Amino acid sequence: MLLPSDFRCWRRSSLVLLSCISAAVTCGKELPSRLLDAAGQLWQEPTLRISVCVLPALVALDRSVDGLFTPSGAGDAVFGAARLYGERWTPVAVAAGLYLGGWIAGSESLRRGAITVAGATAVAVAVVGVLKVGLGRGRPSVTQESLLLRPPAWDDAYQSFPSGHAAVAFAVSTALAHSIELPATARGVLYGVAALTALSRVYHHRHWFSDVVAGALIGYTAGYTVAAGWSPALRKGEQSLRWEFVPQCGQGAVGIGVSVQLPSWRMPPTGSIWSCAAGMPN
Repeated sequence: MLLPSDFRCWRRSSLVLLSCISAAVTCGKELPSRLLDAAGQLWQEPTLRISVCVLPALVALDRSVDGLFTPSGAGDAVFGAARLYGERWTPVAVAAGLYLGGWIAGSESLRRGAITVAGATAVAVAVVGVLKVGLGRGRPSVTQESLLLRPPAWDDAYQSFPSGHAAVAFAVSTALAHSIELPATARGVLYGVAALTALSRVYHHRHWFSDVVAGALIGYTAGYTVAAGWSPALRKGEQSLRWEFVPQCGQGAVGIGVSVQLPSWRMPPTGSIWSCAAGMPN
């Protein structure tokens, strides 16, 4: 039985997915091809292919790894703080802060980082949402059977695979590492924090170990692919992004939409517009 909270969760997930699809459709031909080329290039990396192949075998280790984490004061403090990096508002805050900072400082690199973080997170969240509902894996907090599947899963208790926090954390870290010029130490810190975020989900018994590994792979793939696809389009000298606020209403809700015009890569006559709206029930 679907509860009101389930309807709201599914509605939000659907909006994210539809936004990603509409962005891909309206952006013309060149950006999707760049993303596909970047994904293909990434797939040539032996480490990624090995990780994907090994992922099913990690399921056998899930119960053993889950038993390694015991609550402690230090663990609660470290992993409690690390969990925040994978929350939904983190990429929003990071992207907004980077874009504002880039606008004030006149830094194309920071603005590029902001757009990459937003795009990578949107892709990662969309993929994770589909897999969570489609597979319906039980969380370790509700079952000791790591392969308990009940698809389609509208109940959060059966949306364990993959980890959304791990996906968001690695999407943000990878997007930043590949879109902004950072020293090796800073990149290492970014990935270290993302890894702690992933482990925090195992520590809190919200995910199995294979869940967070899968989430990390999704986040890394999204971050790298979007960074490689956006960077050529946002290099200095090309048309910059243009945005405006547009009042919107319909279906019992009113709100404010943000229309973003992307840099022109063979734009159709009407321009390439990606619109997102946020509002409250009327």
